Amino acid sequence: MEDFEKKVSITDPMDSEPETAAAPDAAPAPQVLDLLRRFLAVQQRRAEAYARLKSGFAEYMVSGGEVAYQQLCGEITAEFNDCSKQVIEMESLFMAPDYGRVDLAQMLRAVQVQEKQKLHLVRLSTYPFAMLYLVSKESPCL
Repeated sequence: MEDFEKKVSITDPMDSEPETAAAPDAAPAPQVLDLLRRFLAVQQRRAEAYARLKSGFAEYMVSGGEVAYQQLCGEITAEFNDCSKQVIEMESLFMAPDYGRVDLAQMLRAVQVQEKQKLHLVRLSTYPFAMLYLVSKESPCL
């Protein structure tokens, strides 16, 4: 997997155009940048969790280690839950008067919605294969 930070970077606003969407009493740019960097770190964790899930699923399909795969799924679920909680917290901070960045809060909300849809699709795409494996393992007809 390529390094996430090479694909996505956040630059200091002093290096670019001034931000117009911020409220007059909004948080200073360094605080906003720190929060956005935290968000990128969460997204990196999500990407790593998906990579672990993909690898674990491939291993499960080869070995049939159901207990190990279920344990991995539990760990990945906990990781995704933690990531979501952190993003929701960041979204709240951006909405708060101290930050006054509704635009960034909405962006994080949109990412959360997309992540939820992606996870749903991953579940749909892996579950039938896992069930087919279990059925074929138990039934000599398949």
